[in-house]
Amino acid sequence: MSGTPTVVVVEPEPGYVRVDPPPSPGALARQRRLEEREAARPQPRTLRRDWLPLLLVLVVQAACSGRLIGMNTAFLDEGTYIYSGYQELGHLLHGRPVAEYQSFFSGAPVIYPVVVATADILGGLSGTRLLSMVFMLSATVAVHLAARRIYGSLAAFFAAALFAALGPTQFLGGYATYDAMALALLAWAGYFATRLATGGGYLCILPAAVAMALADATKYASLLWSPVVLGLAVFAGWGGSPWSGVRWRRGLLLFAVWVVALAIPAAAAGQVYLHGFTSTTLQRKVASDSYGYVATAAAQWVGALLVLALIGTVVVLCSASRWGANGRSARWLALVLLVGGVLAPANQIRIHTWLSLQKHVDFGAWFSCMVAGYLLARLLPAAASRARLAAGGLAAATAVGALGWVGFGQATAMFTAWPDSRPLVSALTPYVQKGADQYLVEDYDVPAYYFKDRSNWQQWHDLVAVYYTDPKTHETLTGVPAIKAALAAHKYRMVVLDFMQTAGTDAQIQPYLKQYGYRVAATVVSTTSGTTGRYTVYLAPEGQPSAPGKGQAKGSAHKGTTSKGTTSKGRTRNRNQSQGGTKTAVKK
Repeated sequence: MSGTPTVVVVEPEPGYVRVDPPPSPGALARQRRLEEREAARPQPRTLRRDWLPLLLVLVVQAACSGRLIGMNTAFLDEGTYIYSGYQELGHLLHGRPVAEYQSFFSGAPVIYPVVVATADILGGLSGTRLLSMVFMLSATVAVHLAARRIYGSLAAFFAAALFAALGPTQFLGGYATYDAMALALLAWAGYFATRLATGGGYLCILPAAVAMALADATKYASLLWSPVVLGLAVFAGWGGSPWSGVRWRRGLLLFAVWVVALAIPAAAAGQVYLHGFTSTTLQRKVASDSYGYVATAAAQWVGALLVLALIGTVVVLCSASRWGANGRSARWLALVLLVGGVLAPANQIRIHTWLSLQKHVDFGAWFSCMVAGYLLARLLPAAASRARLAAGGLAAATAVGALGWVGFGQATAMFTAWPDSRPLVSALTPYVQKGADQYLVEDYDVPAYYFKDRSNWQQWHDLVAVYYTDPKTHETLTGVPAIKAALAAHKYRMVVLDFMQTAGTDAQIQPYLKQYGYRVAATVVSTTSGTTGRYTVYLAPEGQPSAPGKGQAKGSAHKGTTSKGTTSKGRTRNRNQSQGGTKTAVKK
């Protein structure tokens, strides 16, 4: 038919084979990265299966920490942070004067203290401790999610179980201080850094950097683990060689955003914050605890976990071929996770102090749990028969169960290491009221917290940093001479001594109390299963009410030392030995 095109089919010659041009090296590299990203990304169906074992871990962890909430009254640190939070809230909302806590707190007082005071308003002391439990449960979720992206579902379960089993984890879950909040923020920074490296994309940089900066601001000591979070961004996931540009580009971008997130608020905070950060963190004075004593204490809390993490690291080093092109990076990642676990013991061995070590080791444990979880997970797939499978499962369960059993007892011991404050609060109740009365109380933070509705913070003073200006000579006295002159002038309506944190000062001023007419109003003995507190309450002579007047006696709500630790024998020691003697400062 005219107009119809003619189609001519040309048959290839016999033996002809069509060969497509080979892909370029760049195309091959892109394809490999896409495949690695897809392999690293958890599949939704598998993720749903993971939630049930994780839920079981969270329920057990909540039960172990929840039992602690009502086990004891507020500890000194808890009273300090909650009480300071009320002052900060009053300053933020109503412009009321507040002590310059930022000059000696080892964390920004406008973050955790404000958060925990809000929780106290809503739920009292139990509410503040429940908040800590929520923080620690969220840290467990974060370690599960991060470990799953690195080592798989089974390792993620064991990582979460190991972290929840630790005594410090159980303890912090019922303890209302900034440690739980800082650890949770650091944990989520670690998760987002891991997600960044395992296919989550560069959008993960912002939450990782912000969470890390918030953790560092909440508790300055969190800075110790910021390099570990950056290490996750570099060595986890896809990217080939540990020195490849794509890996270090991730890490450098996260580092840059984190620095900006820290620098902007730090610049706005001012010199007082910088002084507090420097004095409490960078220039902390060396104490006197021996290397062996600190190392032994660390071993009690996380020694078993670190042994598992060390073995897990060795397994990774010897089997890096399982990760293909990422094998060498997997080795570096395992080392980074192991080092994260030993940072706290190493740092406190360096400064010769065990104080707060039972909390700090939990920050590093969050990282080491991942490689330890990988080790336990390897016990099961490596089994070639039912008998070996049962043996592997029994070994893994024994490791987690033993850690949890020991941790249960450790958390109980830590939570009963301070005396019940109810007898002391009851003894002080008739004498505390808002007004001009001044109270000189060793470690006053706990009674000040319980009497927050019937006293002002300016009424409370401790024995750490006392200044007194003689109204006649106008000479400013400090220390014991200042207390002696203030007692002679009856500036304090009430004095409470317990011969613990400032035992030497107590012994020096006790004779002056009798000399200047102070009488013993009550002797209080308070006990828990872990320790006993003995308090002597003195009252000024009748008709001699306290009033600052011209002879101003300045102590602190705002004191140089912010916390007190208790040894395993119940002996109380100053936890912040580097922070003594800070003069009262008021922020208006």
